[in-house]
Amino acid sequence: MSALKKAAVAGLLGLLLVAGCAPQSGPMREASLTNVPQYGKFIWHDLITDDVTAAKAFYGPLMGWSFETTRRPGGGPYTLIVSSAGNYVGGMVELQDPTDRTDYSRWLGYYAVPSVDKAVATTLEAGGEVVVDAQNLANVARVAAVRDPDGAVVGLITSGVGFPKDRAVVGAGEIAWNELLAASPSEVAAFYASLASGSVEESLRGEDVYYVLSDKGLSRAGVMARPDTQVAPLWLTYFASGDAALAADQASSLGGTVVLAPQADVRDGRIALIEDPTGAIFGLQQPAKGAQ
Repeated sequence: MSALKKAAVAGLLGLLLVAGCAPQSGPMREASLTNVPQYGKFIWHDLITDDVTAAKAFYGPLMGWSFETTRRPGGGPYTLIVSSAGNYVGGMVELQDPTDRTDYSRWLGYYAVPSVDKAVATTLEAGGEVVVDAQNLANVARVAAVRDPDGAVVGLITSGVGFPKDRAVVGAGEIAWNELLAASPSEVAAFYASLASGSVEESLRGEDVYYVLSDKGLSRAGVMARPDTQVAPLWLTYFASGDAALAADQASSLGGTVVLAPQADVRDGRIALIEDPTGAIFGLQQPAKGAQ
């Protein structure tokens, strides 16, 4: 099994921990779940990193996160991320990079679908590939990880315990949005909509079309053309920030790299892209004026 496959498996196992295992360093927070299907929604995220200690030192002060340490089934540490509001944000899995200097550090999201097995079959038919075969996590979920037809890695999940309820207000340091930088945005947006039995809404951003993956009228994720052909297709996880510019400066002072600073002509200066000290890229998103 490749290191990337091991990383994805480790991350997928994090879902089992949140649903069914108690962390070692404090009481398990009860997730607010609903049985109403929320397909097309990213319902969990993991940071795969070669240095969890460095990641904690970076994200803790930047996002206001605290951390709970537990263990994965079968051994190995797993770190649960808790927002300043006390909500679970995701997890951290440590995996050392291989000797060929390939960097596996990344944020990995898990996209909810009605049937993981059908989604995997659809992915293969569309020209994608399997990274981690479909597998059951006890009675909690069935999961897999794939490369989509554009080559972006994504987790797939069919939950057996419900779905995290949508929050009216996204707190600081919590997941604000998921966005795919795609080589073929129209085609791959249609692909993801088909996996979740959802729909695609189109809008213009400047001269470019922006594709929103929707489910029952709710926006779940975005797809846009990658800014350059040298940029590999990638799912970006955005975290809520009260001031994207200030947070970008703080990220730099903490050892991160500002990939894209807030700019007035890019979503009114409300977003920034950051590479953390271990190589994972993520976004900061500031609410629009007047939004909560």
